[in-house]
Amino acid sequence: MPATPRPSLLEGDVGRHLRRLALPLAWGMLAMTSFSVADTFFISRLGTQYLAALGFCLPVVMFFMGIIFGLSVGTSAAVSRVYGSGDFPRVQRLASDAVSLTAVIILVASVIGFFAQEHIFKLMGATPDLMPLIRSYMNIWYIGMPFMGVMMNGNACIRATGDTRFVSHMMTLLSVTNILLDPCLIFGFGPFPQMGMAGAAATHVVAAYVTCMVSLYVIIFKKKMIRTDLIIHPGLMDSWKRVLHVAIPSVISNQIAPISAAIITWMAARFGGEAVAALGVASRIEGLAILVFYSMGASVSIFTGQNFGAGNLGRIKEVTETASRYAVIWGFFTAAILWLFALEIPALFDKNPLVIAYTGHYLQWVPISYGAFGMMVVSNAALNSMGKPMQATVLILLRSVIIYVPFAYLLQHYMGFQGILVALMVTNFAVGLVSYLWNREVAS
Repeated sequence: MPATPRPSLLEGDVGRHLRRLALPLAWGMLAMTSFSVADTFFISRLGTQYLAALGFCLPVVMFFMGIIFGLSVGTSAAVSRVYGSGDFPRVQRLASDAVSLTAVIILVASVIGFFAQEHIFKLMGATPDLMPLIRSYMNIWYIGMPFMGVMMNGNACIRATGDTRFVSHMMTLLSVTNILLDPCLIFGFGPFPQMGMAGAAATHVVAAYVTCMVSLYVIIFKKKMIRTDLIIHPGLMDSWKRVLHVAIPSVISNQIAPISAAIITWMAARFGGEAVAALGVASRIEGLAILVFYSMGASVSIFTGQNFGAGNLGRIKEVTETASRYAVIWGFFTAAILWLFALEIPALFDKNPLVIAYTGHYLQWVPISYGAFGMMVVSNAALNSMGKPMQATVLILLRSVIIYVPFAYLLQHYMGFQGILVALMVTNFAVGLVSYLWNREVAS
């Protein structure tokens, strides 16, 4: 097979490259996040109790998705560096090994999660009346995990080459499938059975399976990045180690946030099911607001990996500075919008006055710090792609555990639920400052 051309990211205007990579990813992430918001909206029609059950499910879903995202980050970082060196046969070996590694790990993780869920949700403070609803969702959701993992990892291989349009198309397909099927299976429209919360999980499984099959077809037969004859070969363990060098710290760092979210959910539970429901609604709204940061982070990761592989360190520093400026601008814009409609937006999901009040407080306080959070995402992506995953993990630890959890625990005793929100806002600013200082030295 002839080698592919060297990627254009090694030369040309950095800002233009960043926008070219980020815009398709932002669209895809918008599509992917929109189905999460749709899930929340449709489930909220069933009642506050169902919304509270979903609030408990979200940190656990985030935990397992963190494994998938961590493996994808490791894959993208490893593949992009090899792709930047121009060795396409090595790219094929590495991509094939990365996908097989993901399939094994996610299958094992889904089985463990299925059998451990009862203990996990009880530790989080889920009440007995919510457990049947939680089980009805999670029992089915775990079935879709392996399909989601393989699809996301295949996309990471393609993304590493600089092709973000295909990734955007896959995320859009995932979202459209979810949004179309969600109301049918939740409420039982037409020939579909009425499944309630279980219907949302079943929709997830169908969408994950469809996109997984499409992604595998393209990466194997169209992009020819995976060779089935390379699934098992003498260098398999070395390839797995190469991916895991970045993936393990990234997986660990991606688990820190959901564990922190589970602790915060436990704190919020003492203020009632309405507070937990509010966190669930706010987190889905926040997902839409900050997706631009993650699309920029993914773009910085691709750009950094290829230029690091080619030895262009100056361009890495330039891209982190440019992306950080974009992050601050977007942060101010979203904060203003959410502050203006802080009480109107939650009313679309739940008419309960307490849920609206709690969610409104979140949207008034936390978004002020979104720009600083975006700077952290950019710095984290660059560090991972340069093979510095431990420093990237430190940023996540600072935000989710070292500063946020103790501060939230302290302030909630004096300020109630609002103390948790103030703690998150202050933490974002503190970690954003650290990220700014690290960005200045990122390529040194």
